[in-house]
Amino acid sequence: MLIAGYIFLGIQAAVSCMIALKWLGMQRRRCVALSLIAGMICGSVFCLNRSMGMSYLACQAFLILYLPIVIHPQERSMDGNAVMAATAAVSVACALNGMFQVTSRTLLWMEGISLFFRIVLVMLCLAGSFLFCRSLSGNFPGRDWQEYIGMEEGNGKTAGKVPAVYYLFPIFGIALSIPAVGEGAGISMMLLEWFAFFAGLHMLDLIIENRREQLNVLTEKQYRDEMQTYMSVIRSQRHDYNFHVQTLHGLILRKDYEACEKYLGELLSDSINMNALLPLKDAAVSALILSFQNRARLSGIPMEITIENDLSQIATNVYETNKVIGNLLQNAIDETEMLPDKSYGIKLSILKRGEFCIINVSNRTRSFDAAQAYQLGASSKTGHEGVGVASVRALAAKYGGIVYSRLEEDILFFVAKIPLSLIKGGG
Repeated sequence: MLIAGYIFLGIQAAVSCMIALKWLGMQRRRCVALSLIAGMICGSVFCLNRSMGMSYLACQAFLILYLPIVIHPQERSMDGNAVMAATAAVSVACALNGMFQVTSRTLLWMEGISLFFRIVLVMLCLAGSFLFCRSLSGNFPGRDWQEYIGMEEGNGKTAGKVPAVYYLFPIFGIALSIPAVGEGAGISMMLLEWFAFFAGLHMLDLIIENRREQLNVLTEKQYRDEMQTYMSVIRSQRHDYNFHVQTLHGLILRKDYEACEKYLGELLSDSINMNALLPLKDAAVSALILSFQNRARLSGIPMEITIENDLSQIATNVYETNKVIGNLLQNAIDETEMLPDKSYGIKLSILKRGEFCIINVSNRTRSFDAAQAYQLGASSKTGHEGVGVASVRALAAKYGGIVYSRLEEDILFFVAKIPLSLIKGGG
């Protein structure tokens, strides 16, 4: 009986670890290997302690320490997303292990049934719960789910605030682990544990899916707004076309060639600014840059744009690409608006260097502290969220890219280096 209990302890730990890692979207082969290691270590607790209660606690403690270490390497740097991923994995594993412990203890210590039949019942319960979790795996959030529940709206006071749903994970894990600590167990407790686990897991999946849909709606709205801005400019240019032709025709008839040359120069300048955006594949990115260019012009800030890469192969999607470019341009405009001399303006270049896309934004800065302030996510503007560069840095890191800055005299350069989609697919 005791040996069977410890064998089940190892199986429980392996299955709990596997479901938790699968919930985070880890690859199957890596997930199975790490889960088997966890099962063998927890099963060997029999050699150290013959108390089932203490062995269960030791197994839970091991999972709490083990899972944060074996999560995907990109989450090892303990930023907010890594902590959230580790907390979710530990909570799911501990909750499932607690449910398994109550089930094993209830069935193994039932009276009036042969030991063989009790072992078979436990095995059927373990197998059934594993298969049921597998059937639910299609609804698991997978990788990068933190972006959805971490989405906070508001001003700088709420930006970066830990979302309330985050606290549901430790509550979920602790609530299902506590009943397994006590000595007593029964059918009612076992059924309650099963219901609480699957209902709780389903509820967490629904919350994340709901936040995912909210983000998709927000993304679509932003895309439509940017496209509307882009199309408005196109319509305006078409509307002004006849006016420009008539003006040039009148100047030529008057033989005022100097005024005609000056007018053509201004018209050519506007045309060059628009043509600079044509190489970009997606019109939404062009619309975003165009909107920032118009905002800079209204503030008396010249913006120079150089595009040598159409962004067709960048690893980020359109929404993420706009997030990178938009945050960097927003910070550049905020800083340049505070300068008495705006002659340098803002320079944006989008290049391809090897297997990376390089997005480079430069502007003059007021002091040597500006780069450090941006790195910390600060902002000098009232009501500004001030999380731009920190957000971009986290987004780039998700794809194996980096964001860095350098200061040359009083010119601040921010560079986002993001892999191409081919590299993302190969990783």
